[in-house]
Amino acid sequence: MKTFFRETYQVLRVNLRQLVLFEILYRLVAGAFYIRLVNLLLKISLRAAGYSYLTMSNLAAFLLRPVTVGCAMVLVLVGAFLMVVELGGLMTAYQAAAYSRRIDVVSIVRGAVGKAVDELSKRNWQLFLLALASYLMMNSMVLLRLLTRVKPVNFVMAEIWSQRAGRAGLAAVVAGLVVIGIPTMLVFFACMVEQKRFRDGVRRSMELVKGRWPKALALLFGLNALMVAVSVALHLLFVVAAAVCVTLFVDSYAAMAVLAAVCRRLELVVLAVASMAAGLVDFGALTVVYYQFETRHSQVKPWDFSYVCRDHLSRKRILAVTGAVAGVSLLFLLDMVCNGFPLDSSVLTETEITAHRGSSKRAPENTLAALETAIDEMADYAEIDVQTTSDGVVVVCHDLNLKRLAGVNRRLGSMTYGEVRDLDVGSRFGADFAGERIPTLEEALDDCKGRIKLNIELKNIGDRTDLPEQVVEMIRDREMQEQCVITSVKLDYLVRVKEADPDLHTGYILPAAYGRYYDNDAFDFISLRSSFVTLGLVENAHEKGKAVHVWTVNKKSEIEQMKVLGVDNIITDYPALAREVLYREEATESLMEYLKMVLR
Repeated sequence: MKTFFRETYQVLRVNLRQLVLFEILYRLVAGAFYIRLVNLLLKISLRAAGYSYLTMSNLAAFLLRPVTVGCAMVLVLVGAFLMVVELGGLMTAYQAAAYSRRIDVVSIVRGAVGKAVDELSKRNWQLFLLALASYLMMNSMVLLRLLTRVKPVNFVMAEIWSQRAGRAGLAAVVAGLVVIGIPTMLVFFACMVEQKRFRDGVRRSMELVKGRWPKALALLFGLNALMVAVSVALHLLFVVAAAVCVTLFVDSYAAMAVLAAVCRRLELVVLAVASMAAGLVDFGALTVVYYQFETRHSQVKPWDFSYVCRDHLSRKRILAVTGAVAGVSLLFLLDMVCNGFPLDSSVLTETEITAHRGSSKRAPENTLAALETAIDEMADYAEIDVQTTSDGVVVVCHDLNLKRLAGVNRRLGSMTYGEVRDLDVGSRFGADFAGERIPTLEEALDDCKGRIKLNIELKNIGDRTDLPEQVVEMIRDREMQEQCVITSVKLDYLVRVKEADPDLHTGYILPAAYGRYYDNDAFDFISLRSSFVTLGLVENAHEKGKAVHVWTVNKKSEIEQMKVLGVDNIITDYPALAREVLYREEATESLMEYLKMVLR
């Protein structure tokens, strides 16, 4: 067994730098493309089903729809192809490494594309499905952790795990994957190196592993156990470092909220690295296994690792194609940074947090200072109110009369923007905010783009206004459709928003929880007072594909109650407190308390 580990290390280290570079570039390019595809097909499926959000209540009906099934098949096929391309790159590098031959990244890319094209030309479609299954096994721990972060899958997984039959079913699935994986572990080498058809490759793999598979399985198990241990240790190290930084540099009121958000992002980084390492290490180990088993079985001279794939593309073309795809990928990534993550997190993630009128307990409400504070407190959304001045400028302000905010007993709609701009709405909150002004919506959008999502409430200022169309145009001009939702107590405004841009998500603010309001296509979620929320209301809304936002939730006990009821978004004056309650972990809290005591 020591020989297997030693030779695996040798195979890995020869082209490790080039392989890591290939993996990073490939996953950036393929990942950006695949995320866009998932986002597109998810939108198509949700629109066909008439849903805006996925929940436990509507998940089964959604998955069984023909459009959803078709989109899922497309995603599986594309994902399998992308995995075979990546696998082809690894095989190319390891073929060279087996005889200590160094190759560059372009050669790895050429081998990746060439091998995938070869398998398509041989119609080895089963190999693509096997690649998908292999990656599922190799990344099982990573995927399991990711699935616990995605709704409604996390609820499904928790329900399955809580039942004995569910645990037995999961064990049976794992056992089935192992039973399939053992005899087929060398099929990729038989098909990609020996150029066999899939069925012949399976027979060749079974021939090679017969009587020897326990050694290979022990090698793979040992390596993966080591990678899991390293990943856990790395994550713990990051958490401790983050906790020290938060304790030293973040105000105590927001410390737990910031740490919870940072730890989740750090975990995603560790999982991404672990996923990449799993492919590199496992296929490196399988290269050694194949080489050892093949030479002992045939009792001939060692396997020829020379590049056997046909040159489908020249070096210059590979460079040109790679550069073009990398450029497109970079644009996608920049778009994600500027306009928000394309895969709508409100559809898939757990309860989100909205800062009410910005962070209105720590800064003057509906001001740029309140928005900045909401960002600092790690809110997912900032809720702002908009209306128009007498000369048609859209400004961010809740009250129709400005007496409470600015000491001026006049309606905002009767004042010009020039008059509104000169008002001080910060001095009454505190001396530190003296001179804070009522911002325009354009200023708020520009300030928040790529930093925080916005829940824009259209105040009811009558039927003759063009407020809905103005707001839609401003959002569309900045390409912030993925970053904004629009709400109102006036249903007609939401109808007009949908007419202007059907892809914008809208929310109906309900004065009371009565009547059947779930079937209306003018809005995608309901927003109501938290005291009206019941489990039945949430389930009924979810069955219709509508999300539930609740306001204004400020007490710990009420935040915990809303989490239990399964609401999708909590609107609060204390976003840091809400994040602490919703996403706190006992181990992290204990660590923070210890660090506070030590560093005090």
